[in-house]
Amino acid sequence: MVETRDEVGMAAIQPASQNMEGPLDQQHINDEKVKSEQSEKEGEELKTGTAQEVKINKQEIEKETEVTAATEVIKEAGEKVDEREVPTNEDVNGAIQAVLRMDRRVVSEAEDGALPKELAAEAEWDLHEKSEWVDRDVQALREMVEAEPGLRSRLDKPFLLAFLRARKFDYDKAMAMIRSYYRARQENVDMYVDLYPSALDHVWPLQMQTVLPTPDCLGRTVLIFRTGAWLPEACGLDDVFRSQVVLLEHIVRVPVTQLRGIAAVVDCAGLSMTHAYYLTPTHIRRMISVIQEVFPLRFKALHFVNEPSIFDWVFSLIKPFLSETIKGRLHFHGEDLQSLHQHIPAEELPEELGGSQGPQDNTFLLEDMKKHEDYFKEHFRYGFEACEEPPRQGTMLEAVTDMGSLIGSYYRRMCID
Repeated sequence: MVETRDEVGMAAIQPASQNMEGPLDQQHINDEKVKSEQSEKEGEELKTGTAQEVKINKQEIEKETEVTAATEVIKEAGEKVDEREVPTNEDVNGAIQAVLRMDRRVVSEAEDGALPKELAAEAEWDLHEKSEWVDRDVQALREMVEAEPGLRSRLDKPFLLAFLRARKFDYDKAMAMIRSYYRARQENVDMYVDLYPSALDHVWPLQMQTVLPTPDCLGRTVLIFRTGAWLPEACGLDDVFRSQVVLLEHIVRVPVTQLRGIAAVVDCAGLSMTHAYYLTPTHIRRMISVIQEVFPLRFKALHFVNEPSIFDWVFSLIKPFLSETIKGRLHFHGEDLQSLHQHIPAEELPEELGGSQGPQDNTFLLEDMKKHEDYFKEHFRYGFEACEEPPRQGTMLEAVTDMGSLIGSYYRRMCID
């Protein structure tokens, strides 16, 4: 009978037959004796080896200790290097503050409109501006401008970027603003003839307007306008408007100003009925359109100080035509200059506004603007071609007759009534 594989295996582990026990037992004893001798010998060798091992291990431990100590020194040095090379939050904030405190009056011809890299993250979440997409966005707007019938516009990158930022990179809204920007010129063509800084040398010495070199508490460019400094016999209201346009065209070329916006301070000290007499609906419309419609600057705050009693009447005529956004950005401080200083540090302001910078002085600003005379002369040559176009639908403000001043109209209405 053939044994199965299991049966063969079982047979292999069964006890040996009885007649084999004797020789196997003797062999087993001999084997045990040999094993015992070998064990004793191995034991002695083991003792010797253990002693050597202990000695070796001790040396290795000492070496490891030295290596560990050296590693700690290297690690410490590495950490010091890392602390120096990797910017902390304080370093980042310091870098941003340094950028924000760059002189807001200075324009560089070499700039391509790019923001400082320290402000890239802010531009992305506030304006939807991504540095890697800027060229694409500018080209898209450029093509829209080129397709606008009858429009001869600037097409350079810095110019187009200003409109994109003003409308948070919405192409259609940016194009609509460019269209309005040039339409405003077309409707007030006399205001833009020979418009450059030196053509207004009779206006600047009045020290009506200036721009501070440093920003307000929120990093916005500070523009100051002193209404009481205007002398109607020295320059007309048209030239006041023209000088304001030149000033705004200058500071809008500063990329940081495009991002952070404008904080305007209107000092009404000295405003009188004499000034109000020259104020017409046309001038009011021009002023409002610059602030909220046609100019690629974001007016983030308008601070009024030293308002006289006549101011309430004048402002009541203007207020209905302001957007809700602009209304929400108005601040009236009266004679409380401490209230103004909560927004703009006193140490940055001229003495007329309770500051420590001495009398208001626009000399440096004027010098920098005059460095760019050629830019202004070329800039104001662009616009819509002269052609007949459908009459523009006027606003309620435009419907008011422009015969004389607001005060003159006011008295005429009194006589009629």
